[in-house]
Amino acid sequence: MKAFISYSHKDQNYLERLKVHLAQIRREGLISDWTDNEIHAGQNLDNVIAEELGSSQLFIALLSPDYIYSDYCYNNEFKVAQEMQNKGELIIVPIIVEPCDWQKTPFGNLKALPKDGKAVSEWTNSNNAFLNVTDELRRLVSVTNQSFAAEQTSTQIEEKIPRNYKVKKYFSEVDKFNFKEKGFADIKNYFQSSVTELNFVENLQVRFITDSTEYFTCLISNRANNKDCFITVKIKTEGQHQFGDLTYAFTEKVSSNSIQMDKVYNVENDEYEQFWYKASSGFNRLSREERHFSANQVGEEIWNDFISQVGVSID
Repeated sequence: MKAFISYSHKDQNYLERLKVHLAQIRREGLISDWTDNEIHAGQNLDNVIAEELGSSQLFIALLSPDYIYSDYCYNNEFKVAQEMQNKGELIIVPIIVEPCDWQKTPFGNLKALPKDGKAVSEWTNSNNAFLNVTDELRRLVSVTNQSFAAEQTSTQIEEKIPRNYKVKKYFSEVDKFNFKEKGFADIKNYFQSSVTELNFVENLQVRFITDSTEYFTCLISNRANNKDCFITVKIKTEGQHQFGDLTYAFTEKVSSNSIQMDKVYNVENDEYEQFWYKASSGFNRLSREERHFSANQVGEEIWNDFISQVGVSID
């Protein structure tokens, strides 16, 4: 979803912090943002802004006294955005960065961010304010994309009967090794992104301790309840004696003594695809759950288990 960010140049500092917090959503391909900072020398300002706004699905306004005072922001950009919103072409999201009389404007009819329309400048930690903003934007974009996908699917069903073809494949040991190696890299990337996100949450500290091709170790501290926890996630390499293709333990290192069978994942395949599955019990015969996991789903399960050790959960 393309987002047009409207702001007063006097609020440039808030724009920069918002763009930092949008980094993960941007990496995931959920949003692309545009501001007038991207206008090149010699280009016609009005024409470029009109073109970029006309091709956007999201209008983000950084509201402050300076924004409301700005004739260009308020009477030009916002006016066009309102017309597009009335046609169902665009969604307007106000973000209150400084206390102002925004509730007496047309913005007052819209849900504002951060939570309860409390200005970013009034939060004890502005990172918490922007984290709330990005959480809400992620939810909005996800719901909008799902609605769009549903509409597209409905249209396609009316046009033709969909057929999903599955082709049987043979998976070699090399395929298994490559799948396992890529999966481990994806899980590590999931942790790295989550570590960056969690460090913006008040009272929480988390960092990578060790990072290698075979395992990585993280440490999390919750200063609110004085709890700490290590986690080590390890992939099985050729020639190693290890139960499961991927294991993790709440220790600085994974050893045979620290392995618990509910913390073991293996790579398997059916006639059509490769997948991860979670071992449950028994060392000689690893029973499987029905669910097939992607690498990101494995990363999410392990991450949630990790943060729960220090009393943290995801709402």
